[in-house]
Amino acid sequence: MSLDTLANIEEKWLIEPTGDPFADTGGLVIQFWKELYPDKNILQLIEFVAKIYVNNWKGNLYPYFLNSTITNSAFKGKEIVKTLEYFTGILNNVNHVQGFCRISGRNTQLFSAGRGNHILSGSGAFINFHHGYEEGLFLSKEVLIRMFFVPLGVIQLYDKIALLQSNQIVVSDFFIRNIVKENIKNIANGLSEGSLKSQFHYPSNALFGFADECIANLSIATYNQETETSSIKNVSLSLYHFTNFGAKPDIELYRLPATVFMFYAHCKKYYRKDWDKFVKYHYKSSKFKNAHFNENTNNWENDKESASYETYKIWKNNILEKLLEGNSILTYFLKWSKTQRIDFKIIEIYQINLRNMEQKTLHKIRELADFSVQNRDVDSIKKAITRLNGMKSSFDIRQFLLKLIAQNYGEGNQKPLITLDEFVQYLFPDGANWRDIRDLLLIAIYQKLHESQIAVEIENNTEDDDETTTTNP
Repeated sequence: MSLDTLANIEEKWLIEPTGDPFADTGGLVIQFWKELYPDKNILQLIEFVAKIYVNNWKGNLYPYFLNSTITNSAFKGKEIVKTLEYFTGILNNVNHVQGFCRISGRNTQLFSAGRGNHILSGSGAFINFHHGYEEGLFLSKEVLIRMFFVPLGVIQLYDKIALLQSNQIVVSDFFIRNIVKENIKNIANGLSEGSLKSQFHYPSNALFGFADECIANLSIATYNQETETSSIKNVSLSLYHFTNFGAKPDIELYRLPATVFMFYAHCKKYYRKDWDKFVKYHYKSSKFKNAHFNENTNNWENDKESASYETYKIWKNNILEKLLEGNSILTYFLKWSKTQRIDFKIIEIYQINLRNMEQKTLHKIRELADFSVQNRDVDSIKKAITRLNGMKSSFDIRQFLLKLIAQNYGEGNQKPLITLDEFVQYLFPDGANWRDIRDLLLIAIYQKLHESQIAVEIENNTEDDDETTTTNP
């Protein structure tokens, strides 16, 4: 590279965060390589990485670039030379236009970006894809160089590529550095044939796997040098599951919001035994028939085979998927509570932080559960549970609570069981779902039975269950 060419690039914009997930991933990869090889200029790093793509990966960049200098069959045997020619050209401002980069927002020299040099752009053949019928997006040379480094900072997740991004750059950097390090190790051992492969199949499992890594390495992943502290607050993760292959480019976005991340991390830190057991019981595979979870071996088993965590962690898990989708898992907690003990604090934290429920509502539900179980015979408890299970409307739950109020008064208790304000503001405020109140009351009762070691044979009348179960003390 000539001195003139070196003067034509702004090193800062090779690594400066932009908000674009692909550009930022490429930037973090470049930053890591520059730390490893501080004496190499950017064209030398491009050549170094091009040799990895061609010699180690056999040009397998098809999920990233269509007909690029490395994937175009016309360049067979000349991939590295053509790659260097292309990047030398843009470094020398060949065929540029002046304007604002669509990613960095800078007023600088711009170059056409299509599917051959940018991930998931339109191609020149479809000019109506772009604003003003242009032949492509127009990006700065620094952004286009960053795109070339992206494959080393992402992983293959089943049939597509997964790019992980966090709202905190230090977390993104933590994961991307680990991916690059693993690639370097595989290359050194002659084991690298393409993008690093994920151990998971489902994006939801992969995202929570990343969350586990972040939680386990919290002091590293979220360390703030200015405050000298680490925190999981406000950490969110996004997974871009994409392919730019051939005629079927595609992308799906999966997000682990900060609220879900904090809930998950809190459960793993303070209630790990109960939470892990609950989650592991909800892995399912259509290929593993008639299986049950063995708590002693921590495996899923049937009459013929056994699956350890390393096997079933790639199975579908409804709990993890519902958490990502933002859908309620309260019915799963309810079904679980009928036969299993779980710390009610998990349900409380879930309802407060993810379902926006008042803490006073949950406190009152605990009181109602205590009243329904303490000093009651098994037959009375069974009748209360049967009635709750059979409810079909908000009228039913209101009548049930009014009966409890009357029962409390009839027993001569001076303190009211439910005040008018509690009834209106916390149990049935505007927009409240009566089923949630019913389900939470049932969960609290079941957990009280587990704690008190009271066994009650229950005949289920809910929509999901029609069998008879017994609470396990």
